[in-house]
Parts: sequence; C-alpha cells; structure tokens
Amino acid sequence: MGNFNHLIDEKKTKAVCKYRDNRKNCYWKPTSNIRATVGKNVNILMHCKACDAREDIFLTEKEYKIHEKTILREVKDGI
Repeated sequence: MGNFNHLIDEKKTKAVCKYRDNRKNCYWKPTSNIRATVGKNVNILMHCKACDAREDIFLTEKEYKIHEKTILREVKDGI
C-alpha cells in the first residue's frame, strides 16, 4: 500500500531512516492504534516500515475523514 508521510510533521519526514539504504527517509504507515480524542481529534500511531520507529500524529476530524478509507484499508491489510 501507500506511504503516509504526508500525514507526518515535515521535520519528521526529513529525518533519515536508520535501516534504509541510500539515506532514504522513513516509510510511515498507520497501525491499528486509532483513537478519538477530546476536541474531535483523532490520534494515530504511525510506524516506519523499515526501522520500526514510532510516531503519534493527531488529525482533526475533517482531516481524518479525508484519509479514513486509505488508513483503515492499510490497517486491515497490515493485520
């Protein structure tokens, strides 16, 4: 499936992955840890497919709805 780097903070997307060759960036994917938070936000735990680094992201309800189908499909495929 796809790379979800566009959902990660710009500073984190520019960090070089510890385990990828040619100094590439991490390849972020959502995990099954998706939670609603106070204020209609959604918390998603992301992890790097290569080095297993983890990063929490917060999306607004509107942002989450835009990406919901692809996020849920990725989580389902990863199980």
